Amino acid sequence: MAQAGKVEQQKILRVFKLINLLQGNIGKPVHRLAELLETDERTIYRYFKLLEALGFEVIKEFSKYKLKEPAGQDPTMNYSTFSAEESQWLQSMIESQGKKNLLKDSVLQKLQLRSELKQGTAELFKANLGRLVDEIGKAIQGQKQILLRDYYSLSSDTTSDRLVEPVAFSSNYESIHAFEVESKSMKIFKIERIGEVLITSDSWKYAAKHELPQESLFGFTGKNRFKIKLKLSKKAYQLMLEEHPNAKPFLFIKNRNQYFFEGEVPHLPGIGRFIMGLPGEIKVEEGEEIKAYLQEQLEKAVF
Repeated sequence: MAQAGKVEQQKILRVFKLINLLQGNIGKPVHRLAELLETDERTIYRYFKLLEALGFEVIKEFSKYKLKEPAGQDPTMNYSTFSAEESQWLQSMIESQGKKNLLKDSVLQKLQLRSELKQGTAELFKANLGRLVDEIGKAIQGQKQILLRDYYSLSSDTTSDRLVEPVAFSSNYESIHAFEVESKSMKIFKIERIGEVLITSDSWKYAAKHELPQESLFGFTGKNRFKIKLKLSKKAYQLMLEEHPNAKPFLFIKNRNQYFFEGEVPHLPGIGRFIMGLPGEIKVEEGEEIKAYLQEQLEKAVF
């Protein structure tokens, strides 16, 4: 039953995302919608029929599809919001099993309104995915195995639990690079296909096999591991988040106003450039190798 409920949740989430994509004056071709939702074109056409059954009108203009704005709609309705009961149901659906509820049709009908609801579906995804990202980040920092509950497989259209060792996020935070224990191999898992993240009490057991493709921390990859701990100003903390999003799992805050980076990097030049680019904003608390590297670079400087 839990598995069936999670598959139903994935379908509802896709419909939400499709509504969000179809809103606006510029439509999208079916093949592009299929790419964005990571499904096939036949499924998109089935979703069109579902939307029409719910009262939406999907129109085609120049081989592109969009939602038609209802004629004679009361302008004041553009600022409608969800009721407290609907908001509570949406939150419980996203965070749990997405069980059937009589409020569902009412919520879907309201999603066609042009107001803050136009961004509402995207925010629902961001809220849920952000929660999963936080949990995965904790596991990466603590070097713990996690269970990806009810992970949805697009190829087989089924869900299953995956025990993995999370290593790093993709640059856009849409996926994680993780070592799957069962297959004994590194794989990429889409975050939006994860039903729930459960951090186990087991530490990494296959760290030697954690190999990341392409770019890693601060623009470098490699098998070397230099342990570094930095105390950052608020400015340095924010810049590191924005310029190097893969560093997020290794960033943390103490006492609300003390910012730190603590982790291992494969090469020193990337993080070295970041530190030297913010003089007075970063203090190296641990890492003899990075201290020596910075001193060497300072000696080479010509003023």
